[in-house]
Amino acid sequence: MSSQKAWPEAIPTTPFKVHEQIEYRVQGRILHTTARGPFKDIVEAIPPTITGFIQRLTQQGRWGQIVTFQQSALISPAALQNFAVYLKLRYKNQATKPVVALVFEADVEGGHLLAPEFLKCYLDASIQSQVFEHYANALLWVKAEISQFSTRLKWKDSYTIGDPAIDEQHRELFKRAVDVVAATSHEGQVISATRLFQYMRTHLSHEEELMRKLHYPDVEPHTREHQALLARLNTISLKIANENLVIADLEEFLGDRFLQHMETADTDLAQFAKATKSI
Repeated sequence: MSSQKAWPEAIPTTPFKVHEQIEYRVQGRILHTTARGPFKDIVEAIPPTITGFIQRLTQQGRWGQIVTFQQSALISPAALQNFAVYLKLRYKNQATKPVVALVFEADVEGGHLLAPEFLKCYLDASIQSQVFEHYANALLWVKAEISQFSTRLKWKDSYTIGDPAIDEQHRELFKRAVDVVAATSHEGQVISATRLFQYMRTHLSHEEELMRKLHYPDVEPHTREHQALLARLNTISLKIANENLVIADLEEFLGDRFLQHMETADTDLAQFAKATKSI
């Protein structure tokens, strides 16, 4: 008995009119893809811009893709096999793999028969995937699956410096940074980044006002550190506004640079304030 795979009847084995077209649109941490068939060679139809999109999305952490098939899903067996090989090569690095939702609405030619075949291509490449009939359901699923949390942005009680007001503001800054990383849409990223920047500016102004009131001797170098921190966060915010969030940038800023400022300059300020109040 032959072990050769029996292809569904909907997959044509004779020439057919091709309308293959694939388009991409990045929105936050989701790559929205429109695939319009029939397909003669779906790999050849993939725009070369996909490489840049994947690099940008991978920098943001966990990302997803929604592939919406339109008009027809018809494809030759050879082309489907070629696509399966392409996926394995494209996503051989585990760190670059997305969560993929495949959308086949009821009016897509051959969709009900080809959906399992396309899904198998992704699953064989060890890519978490699922088939949906409606885009809205696919979007909800992808957003839930790519939810992420950076352990480097998690607030720890060991970060406290001994001043309740400043500690509470620091805790809020970490919380707002987590919101930026957790956002799945570009709009959500921008809103969260704006809230973080505004609160950082308010927090630093609060510290500078406190230093002036206390006649703090190191007010000038401390303020210069504030200016450098704000400039760096502004650069990160601008990158996010331009749809170029790099999660490592935010982790380095808050988990390294700002944390070091807290442990040194802010701790010195808190100790000075405590000593001044006890006089």
